[in-house]
Amino acid sequence: MSKTHSGRAGARLSLAAAALAMALGATACSSNTDAASTVAGGSVNTAKLQKVVDAAMKAPTWRGPTSSPKPAKGKFVIDIPCAQSAVGCSRPGDSFLAAAKELGWRTQMIDPAGDPQKLQAAFQQAMQLGADGIFAPGASKTQVGDLLPKLRKAGIKLITMAGSLDRPSSTTWDATMQNDYAPYAKVLAAYIGLKDPKAKVLVVNDSEFPQVDSGVKAFKKSLAADCPTCTVGATLDFSIVDLQTTFPQQVKATLQAHPDVTWVYAPYDFAGVQINQAIMQAGLAGKVKSVGTDGNPQNLQSIVQGTGQTASYARSDEWVGYAAADQMNRLFNGQKIWGTDGFGGENYGIQLFDKSNLPADVKDVWDGGYDFRSQYRKLWGISAN
Repeated sequence: MSKTHSGRAGARLSLAAAALAMALGATACSSNTDAASTVAGGSVNTAKLQKVVDAAMKAPTWRGPTSSPKPAKGKFVIDIPCAQSAVGCSRPGDSFLAAAKELGWRTQMIDPAGDPQKLQAAFQQAMQLGADGIFAPGASKTQVGDLLPKLRKAGIKLITMAGSLDRPSSTTWDATMQNDYAPYAKVLAAYIGLKDPKAKVLVVNDSEFPQVDSGVKAFKKSLAADCPTCTVGATLDFSIVDLQTTFPQQVKATLQAHPDVTWVYAPYDFAGVQINQAIMQAGLAGKVKSVGTDGNPQNLQSIVQGTGQTASYARSDEWVGYAAADQMNRLFNGQKIWGTDGFGGENYGIQLFDKSNLPADVKDVWDGGYDFRSQYRKLWGISAN
């Protein structure tokens, strides 16, 4: 079900060029932002990459909305995660259900466990149960297919997390929360280029999810543009159903087959947990570092403890869940979705973390660094339950 591919850079360096590369590479690894650093094969604009990383490390603030309709009454909403066992799927969905209960709605979760056929069956079941709205973290138009027009015709409000890849239309989603991994991937490429301008990267993909695949493509493109002296040393594509079974061994085998790999790009942090374990089991702690997206608790702990992961572009999935509930309430009230991006990717917290800006005792979920729950309750005119 997974595929492994590899690729190596072409031209050989002379001894003199190699020595020059080593000397200049050490300079490029520093955070000096006064000028670009040059190594054999190209140049790395460290000033540009430092600006990207610094901007991503800034703490999030509330950017709206500033008003919201009163809670619609008597609604029944269903959460359909990509797989409840995957933290990046369960966190936004669980938070959406918590917000829905605060809004006074009846709730249910249907878990397809990462199985495409079960995913379609979950949407059919939701329609049979008479759901008024469905929040589907991770689901895409590609996966749900012809069911979407039928669900819309039945009057069900539909929200996904596929972001700009699945824009709303009259026959698909009513709104899509921004979850395109491409913007995060560009930042992670800049981070690697800044820290190691001679990085050789194992790029891991879960291409069954369009937004994840988009992130992988953006990472490769950005790495080539921002760090021409970095290379993709190997690639690995897997399926989420294999995540806790064969996937860890696949990562370990790939690392052993490519001993020149020094970094791993994880498609999302739940996969990063397995990647970090593979790095440690292969005895590569310190030699191989990983980066990922989501900021799940285990991954943030790994960063602090130095057990595989070096950075994570954290997204407050709990904030996403409340934002999705706010969008759903607007739809129930006959209002337009809120957002400045044109498709409902509502405000929520994101921040790049590494050891430099994480507390040493980090244990819990990163919640966005802002009391968004109280903000939404204020907008909805309700008090905490």
